[in-house]
Amino acid sequence: MSQIAERAESSVYTPDEVLLRRFGIVRAVGGGAYIVACVIIGLIYGTAAWPVLLGIPVLAVVTTIYFRTSLTAPRSSVALSLVADAIVLGGAAAFVGGTGSGTGALYVIPIVSAGIILGPAAATSFTTLSVTLAWLQLASEEWLYTPVALHRPDLGDRVVVLMIITAVLISVGYLTGTYASSLQDNIAEAGHSASEVAKRTRRRRSFVRQASIDVRGPLGAVEQVADRLDSGDALDTDTRTALAAQLRMRTAQLEGGIEQLADVGALDEAREAKPQAVQLSRVVADCLHALGPRLGDHEVHVDVPPLRVVGDRRAARRITYNLLENVAEHTPAGTTVWVEARSTGGQGVLVVTDDGPGVPSGVAHRLFDAPDEGGGPRVGMPLVKELVDAMGAEITYEPREAGGSIFLVGFRLAPRDAPSADDPDDGPSAHSTADIAQA
Repeated sequence: MSQIAERAESSVYTPDEVLLRRFGIVRAVGGGAYIVACVIIGLIYGTAAWPVLLGIPVLAVVTTIYFRTSLTAPRSSVALSLVADAIVLGGAAAFVGGTGSGTGALYVIPIVSAGIILGPAAATSFTTLSVTLAWLQLASEEWLYTPVALHRPDLGDRVVVLMIITAVLISVGYLTGTYASSLQDNIAEAGHSASEVAKRTRRRRSFVRQASIDVRGPLGAVEQVADRLDSGDALDTDTRTALAAQLRMRTAQLEGGIEQLADVGALDEAREAKPQAVQLSRVVADCLHALGPRLGDHEVHVDVPPLRVVGDRRAARRITYNLLENVAEHTPAGTTVWVEARSTGGQGVLVVTDDGPGVPSGVAHRLFDAPDEGGGPRVGMPLVKELVDAMGAEITYEPREAGGSIFLVGFRLAPRDAPSADDPDDGPSAHSTADIAQA
C-alpha cells in the first residue's frame, strides 16, 4: 500500500525517517537554546526560577530517549517528546506571568507539531492536553507557585485571559487537525513524485548509456572499413562488395542507435506535450511505409479503422514503429504479421501480432525492464514502455497460443470528431493502411 493511501486511512501518521531526523535536529537545537536561557534566568532569579530550571533534566532525558527509539518506535517517541515539551512550556509560562500574561499561548507549539508530524488525532489529543495544563496552571497559581514576572493578582483578570487563550488553543487545534492530513498528503505526494523522477532519470541514463554502447560498436567497424580502404592494398571485386555490404549494415545499426537516443530525448516532450487527437490508421500507415523494405519478406495484414486516440503524434509513431521494427528484426522471412486496432472500455487498443518464434519465457517477464534493472542490453522495448507511460497509455505483452507474440497498446480514446493533424492529405502517408500493406 502506498504511503499516501496509508495516511488517508489513518488519523494517526507514522513519520518517515527524514521527518524524524529533522525533528530530532530541531529538538537538539531548541534544547540547547533552552538550557542557555535557563542558565541566564537562574543567575538572575536564583531558586525562584525552579519551574524553568526543571525543564533542563526533562528535555535532556526525553531527547536522549528520542534519539535512541525514534526509528524503532516513531509514534511513541514523538508523542513522548511533545508531552515533555508541553510540560516544559507550562513551566516557562508559570514563571513568566502565568495565566494572566497570555504565555499559555506557547502551547500552540506542541499542538501544531503534533498535527503536522502525527496527524489530526494527535492534534486533537494535544489540544485537550494543552487546555488541561493551562487550567491546572491557574490552580497552581492560587495554591502552589506565584509567577515571578508579569503576574496579574486579580483572579478575574486571569480567568478572562485564560478563556481567550483556551479559545485560541482550540481554534489552532481544529485548524491543525483539519489541514494536517492535506499537508501530509502533499508532502507524501511530493516525495512520491520526486522518487518517480529519480527513477525515470536512472532509467534514461541507462538507455543513453546502452544506446551509446550500441552506437560505439558500428562506429568502430566503420573505422576498420575506412582503414582497409585507406591501406592502399588492391581490392578485388568480392572484397569491395563485402566492404560495401558491411558499411551499409553498420550504417543501419548506427541509424537505429541514433533513433534510440532521439527517443530518449522525446520522453519529456511526450510527457509535457498538450494532449492531441492522433489518427491511429495514419500512424500505422506511416510506419509501414517507412519499414516497407524491411517487412518485404513478411505477410502483413492490416485492420485499423479510423480511431482517434489521445497522445503525442511523434511518440505514437515511435511506439508503433518500434513494435513493427521488432517484428522485422526478430522474426524470419515468411512470418505473418497482423496489425489491428479496436475500441473497448474507453480505450483505443493497437494490437501487433506475429506468428514468429515469440519471446523466450525467461526474457518475457523482464521485457520492459531497463538495462540497469535486469532487462539486458537492448533498449528498444524498455524505451517503448517509457514512451507509452509518458502519454498515459498502457502496453502489455502476451505469448500467442499458436506461437508468436502479441503486443497491445491501450491509448485513451479521443472524440470521434476531434480535429487531428493526422487527417488525410495528399502526402504519401494518406494512403490506406491496406494499400501500403499490399504494396
